[in-house]
Amino acid sequence: MSVAPKGAKPGRLMSLDVFRGITIAGMLLVNNAGDWGNVFPPLRHAAWHGCTATDLIFPFFLFIMGVAMTFSFAKRLAAGADKAVLFRQVFRRTVILYGLGCIIMIFVWQALGKPYRPVGVLQRIALCYFFGSLIVMYSGLRGLVRWTVGLLGLHYVLLKFVPGPGFEAGSLERFANIADWLDTKLLGRHLYDFSEELGMGHDAEGILGTLSAIGSTLAGVLCGYWLRSKQRDGYEKVAGMAVAGTLLVALAALWRYDMPLNKNLWTPSYVVHTTGWALLCLSVCYWVIDLQGYKKWAKPFLVYGLNPITAYFGASLMAYTTVWIRWTGTEGQRVYLKYFLYDHIYKSWVPAVFGHTISSACWGMTYVVLWCALMWILYNRKIFIKV
Repeated sequence: MSVAPKGAKPGRLMSLDVFRGITIAGMLLVNNAGDWGNVFPPLRHAAWHGCTATDLIFPFFLFIMGVAMTFSFAKRLAAGADKAVLFRQVFRRTVILYGLGCIIMIFVWQALGKPYRPVGVLQRIALCYFFGSLIVMYSGLRGLVRWTVGLLGLHYVLLKFVPGPGFEAGSLERFANIADWLDTKLLGRHLYDFSEELGMGHDAEGILGTLSAIGSTLAGVLCGYWLRSKQRDGYEKVAGMAVAGTLLVALAALWRYDMPLNKNLWTPSYVVHTTGWALLCLSVCYWVIDLQGYKKWAKPFLVYGLNPITAYFGASLMAYTTVWIRWTGTEGQRVYLKYFLYDHIYKSWVPAVFGHTISSACWGMTYVVLWCALMWILYNRKIFIKV
């Protein structure tokens, strides 16, 4: 990694940085419940089919990455950058991102005792960045549209029309779909969940879903093209994003009767749905921040958005370390550092006043506030850690 000591460059799209920061703060909140038995429904992932507010967060980040890629690559290619040099930079960043994801999985392995997973959130981000970058470098606008539609179409066909041992074509149930079959064939037990009875595993960041996840990234790239357009003013851009977002959400609402919204499988309909909401959210941020100039409220999210990987990686290691560290209590029971702290800081008094769900959410908010403070220190010192 490198450290950029001069801070953010002038001319950045502040609304995009803030939107990224809101997304990272959301990640930290939903990933760190104090008591997983008491969580507000919007802060949970859908059990299988469906889409909660929590299920919007990961595709939002991929969409934002795609928007940023449009600006980054356009600037470097316009400056005459050699594509071979760009490819080496892309490959290097991909390896670093994937490696950071693998480090997190070592902590997960030790903390939870599950088999080591070679896939995960940062690993999927790395793959989407790599393949998305190649498509951006070697395709024009029409090519990007073809790639986006083609990847979603290919994934749709595989999920809808390819059968496997023990399930029919079109089955999208857990442990009975083509994605889980492929993950089990290639990764065995090294998945998030595994059914001994069925001999089948499942992983929300599995291999097949990466096809549509790249589509989420390319949707952001297409939005970046719209935002870079010099023929339209800011209000036309906001209107275009809002209209496109509304149409995509409506399309997904119809498509879900044929292809359910499902984050675990990253179904194409889920991509359309989450892209629609990403466009709507970005249009609001763009209008409020870049056009109306209301910026002060967004400072906490800006500091998150300028060091997103640092915040996510650091908070993830911290969370799993508090579960990894454990000891035997006075009565012979196993005591985890996380629950020791949670019980003494919040659970000892908050449930009696506000209830267990509020108490659980307070633990997640502690992560949000703590890591915002740490990112603020980096921001004030103009340190932006770039992968």
